[in-house]
Amino acid sequence: AFPKETPAGKRFFGSRLPGSSFSEIVFPEAAASEKETEVPMAGKGFFKGWYFKQEKGSRAAALIPAFHFLADAPGYASVQVITEEAAWNFNFPLDAVKVFGKKDTIQIGNNFFSPRGIRVYLNKEEDGRTIKIEGRIRYAGLTALKSDIMGPFRYVPFLQCRHGVVSMCHKTRGSLKVNGDTYNFHGGRGYIEKDWGSSFPSYYFWCQSGWYDRQECSLMVSVADIPFLGGHFPGCIAFVYYRGKEYRLATYRGVRILKFCENEVLLRQGKMMLSIRVKPAEGQHLKAPVQGSMNRFIKENLVCTVWCRFWLDGKLIFDHLGMGSAEFDTGTNRLH
Repeated sequence: AFPKETPAGKRFFGSRLPGSSFSEIVFPEAAASEKETEVPMAGKGFFKGWYFKQEKGSRAAALIPAFHFLADAPGYASVQVITEEAAWNFNFPLDAVKVFGKKDTIQIGNNFFSPRGIRVYLNKEEDGRTIKIEGRIRYAGLTALKSDIMGPFRYVPFLQCRHGVVSMCHKTRGSLKVNGDTYNFHGGRGYIEKDWGSSFPSYYFWCQSGWYDRQECSLMVSVADIPFLGGHFPGCIAFVYYRGKEYRLATYRGVRILKFCENEVLLRQGKMMLSIRVKPAEGQHLKAPVQGSMNRFIKENLVCTVWCRFWLDGKLIFDHLGMGSAEFDTGTNRLH
């Protein structure tokens, strides 16, 4: 059973992280240092997308810009937006995409996404009503991993899906207006990751959670089915960033997956053990890639209760119950 919410969970975003101060967002059209490059032509059946999450208190929003090359149709771009209440998808022609250098900066139409911040003007008609999402959020104090989360697997060709972590945690300032409802992220926290390849794994568990009181922690866990050389194996990548120190758990470092199901993952690696339990929630539907095309549904709980415990050398380092995001998918949901 889940324990009652801890005091740390209640003051989830109570203090500021050390780090660089906020500066004005320099968007691609005004950034002389950001050299525009062509959208990489990686062949048919390819996608690349970023996940920009911001949260404060019990409210959160994530924006997912991406571009897609299809096997049997013209390519296109998309921006998905998810909150704790709903999710929306906006499609764009491929020529609306601009990619700038290798700095995880992308423009889709009049919408800009970068490690410095985001600016969006999204609107469309859907089911007889206007969907309008707009706003600007600045980021500061980004915290990068010490090395690529993929480890030596980054050199392996033909992987179905690759993963990257742009920032484990950072400060946010700004707001989004979602259909007239203002999401204030001044003094909030953010997280950025990315994926690219041909398809999402056939089944996987993913969770990201953080709390920023005196403990200052952010973590991400992903366990997935990995097709490789005609077979399959369960692969894992995970990090714990706690009080300024990074801990890495991964298949390439010998992690053992002791438990893996819809609502729970238990990992052991050497002297480290990590337990993640997610309280079931309804969640929102997002589209996910299959051979580059977004014709699969997954369900994400952007704001749900996550119980995180981490042991080192047999000592319990933290036991925290608070807010997080989670996905679990068996690969059976397809759009027809």
